[in-house]
Amino acid sequence: MRMRERRVLVTGAAGDIGVALMAAFARDGARVIGLDIEWEALGAAAAAARAAFDDEAEALARIDWRLCDVADEASVDEAVADAVATLGGLDVLINNAAAAVPHGTVEETAVADWRRAFDVNLTGAMLMSRATLPALRRDGGGVIVNMASQLGQRAKAGRAAYGAAKAALLHLTRIMALDHAQEGVRVVSLSPGAVLTGRVIRRYGSVEAAEAALAPDHPMGRLGRPEEVAAAALYLASEEAGFMTGADLRLDGGYAA
Repeated sequence: MRMRERRVLVTGAAGDIGVALMAAFARDGARVIGLDIEWEALGAAAAAARAAFDDEAEALARIDWRLCDVADEASVDEAVADAVATLGGLDVLINNAAAAVPHGTVEETAVADWRRAFDVNLTGAMLMSRATLPALRRDGGGVIVNMASQLGQRAKAGRAAYGAAKAALLHLTRIMALDHAQEGVRVVSLSPGAVLTGRVIRRYGSVEAAEAALAPDHPMGRLGRPEEVAAAALYLASEEAGFMTGADLRLDGGYAA
């Protein structure tokens, strides 16, 4: 129970990795609020995360959710204020929200898609961090985990917008770590390889097609699982990683090697 009574915010909570994050942190003793822009999907995700508990009352007490568009400053400020008031403070922020934009070179990428990639993947993390830092400092410090990607470290043809945004997020992580180390706030990043999520399956059309397209890039010969990403985030947010800040943890099946 490394997260016993820790208060945690998870963005991008409506997706498969968001469900895994909420469930993992709540099972480890945390009180979790998930944030997402998709209300119906978010409710279903919270219900799926709560299903990890045998005790319904405990599940209801551990996991809640709020509507939030991480790319919108007013939405972020409102959701964070509400969540912090509900939780009575904050110990961990996981910036997991990510925008799925079409693949393409810079010539092929629409400016709207480019901006969406940066608005969600980079500016969203900045807005959430800015809104939560006062609460993290007030309670003696905490942890911000930015969900980056192996594509922020290794170039892949046709992934201009997503790769550039994730690379910027990695550098933002390092800068924030320096800016807030003396305040007791650790800032770290997690870079998964391809993870078998519903979004990936929809992009490629089937599980088999996704694995055929992506698994060969990973020396371990398979895609990651949402639960593995959640376990790594749990470690980063725990005291076991207490001397780690400004660093990235690659969970990529050997992709970047």
